[in-house]
Amino acid sequence: MSRATATNSYPTLVSTNEAAKILGRSPATLKRWRYEGIGPKYVEIEGRISYDIVVLLEYIKSNTRVPSVRAAMEDSRGVA
Repeated sequence: MSRATATNSYPTLVSTNEAAKILGRSPATLKRWRYEGIGPKYVEIEGRISYDIVVLLEYIKSNTRVPSVRAAMEDSRGVA
């Protein structure tokens, strides 16, 4: 195994504040999501919360929706 491959397998962890910026939410929302057991998975080490960038990107991807045909038609006609 090459050194680059081994290095790439380590998670890139970010703080709740950075994760909130990535998701376009407030840190308080992420805290509430953790309490409610929803939202992206997180890491807790010695009481400190972090989020893996890969997990955040997967969470965004899994929550990306394709508009319905009806919604697309309404958008093209300017219907609100």
